[in-house]
Amino acid sequence: MRDKPGGLERIQGLMTGFWNSKALFTGVELGLFDELAKGLASAEILGYRLKLNPNSLERLMNALVALELLSKTDGRYKNTEETESYLVRGKPSYLGGQVEHLSQLHWRLWQYLPEAVRENSPRVQQVFGPVLPILEAVSADPQRLRAFVQGIHNMNVPAAEEIVNAFDFSQFERLIDVGGGSGALAIAAATKWPNLECLVLELPAVCDIAQEHIQQYPVSDRVKVQPGDFFAKETIPINADIIVLGWVLRDWPAYESQLILKNCYHALKPRGVILVCEKLLDENRTGPLQTTLMDLQALVSTGGQERTWKEYESWMESAGFIDIDVKILMGNRDIIFGYKH
Repeated sequence: MRDKPGGLERIQGLMTGFWNSKALFTGVELGLFDELAKGLASAEILGYRLKLNPNSLERLMNALVALELLSKTDGRYKNTEETESYLVRGKPSYLGGQVEHLSQLHWRLWQYLPEAVRENSPRVQQVFGPVLPILEAVSADPQRLRAFVQGIHNMNVPAAEEIVNAFDFSQFERLIDVGGGSGALAIAAATKWPNLECLVLELPAVCDIAQEHIQQYPVSDRVKVQPGDFFAKETIPINADIIVLGWVLRDWPAYESQLILKNCYHALKPRGVILVCEKLLDENRTGPLQTTLMDLQALVSTGGQERTWKEYESWMESAGFIDIDVKILMGNRDIIFGYKH
């Protein structure tokens, strides 16, 4: 049977896709994009500055030109506009934390995807040793934890902006971001909606890092951090009128996820609303592509999984929520929302 035109090239492209990401990771790790932010330079000059072999550095940079991350004129290289925005340290839109998160954590976990599929279990023990869950493994090294939270922050910022623009927060006063990480959602909500007082509820190991992020914004008087555990109902402050769960339920099996929803229901005021911010799988679970890959990421890292609208709707109904609906967004989250009876 003859392969359809382009089929071979497509399969080969999928096979070598990791080459692209590793070339990008290496450029960031070596400080190449930071150095080129100072101006055009040849491989010889950059090799001298960065203490790298100029011949192999040139080969890397040529690949980055082909990936449209650099440009080359008369033997000298420069960052593209896109690279200058996202891959140079110190820029507000810098994605280096996410690069470190992916290259040092996800990259290693995905090497064990075959074992994860065979055993239907995460691979944290193979990467970090006998310690679970993943946050405990990461927390064992303060530098690794900081990189982990920074990577999540980088991914959360654009999602947070989309969420706070897609949902009307004007009728609410007190928001709790349960498992809120770096505080990206709370910061975006307080910035967009001056009526809101926001609280980020996180594990103690993350609270100090979240506080550092929040202090960088002019809304720090309305965004606070408090240690808590979404499995412990008594640690979630009561009488919030809006609770956000962003990328939380995906990390847990059904029973634990439903317990988290019930604990949040208890904490809400009557007619308070919960926003479950997860990227939904299609009902047949074969798309969107990025969500199916995120589903595998959950498998190797936390043992969780991505789910469909019907699954989340059923859980929320069981927890007591009514008037449940969904907003499909463009980015890496959708909003499933419901109200306390």
